[in-house]
Amino acid sequence: MRAFVRNHKTVAAVIGIVVLFAAWLLSAPIRGYLVASIDVARGHYELQTFGLLAEWSPEYARLLRERYHVEHRIVAGCVVGPSLVSYVKAYNSVSTEAAKRKFGRNVFRECSADARKAWIQQGRPKVLTE
Repeated sequence: MRAFVRNHKTVAAVIGIVVLFAAWLLSAPIRGYLVASIDVARGHYELQTFGLLAEWSPEYARLLRERYHVEHRIVAGCVVGPSLVSYVKAYNSVSTEAAKRKFGRNVFRECSADARKAWIQQGRPKVLTE
């Protein structure tokens, strides 16, 4: 009987851990929304990105930071799971809209265009992506 109780507790613990892990993964968009809302409420604006970045990304990040005090944070490289993608999308949807409201324009598009223009003016090769 003790072996059954011990195995039963082990199985229950494993099931509990699996359920918690699944809940954590599925709650990614909610967590992204909540964390961004808290950041914006305390005056912190951030754009999170992942994947292959444009050549002018360092300049883009500098312009965002210096002009508007918006941080550009790289959260992952090219290998990204669906949970992180949904977290980042939710986070950025809150953060970017709040920044647009605060500054009265799309500062992300502005800084990206300026960084790209500076990249080209420095004699760097034109690229097809925008």
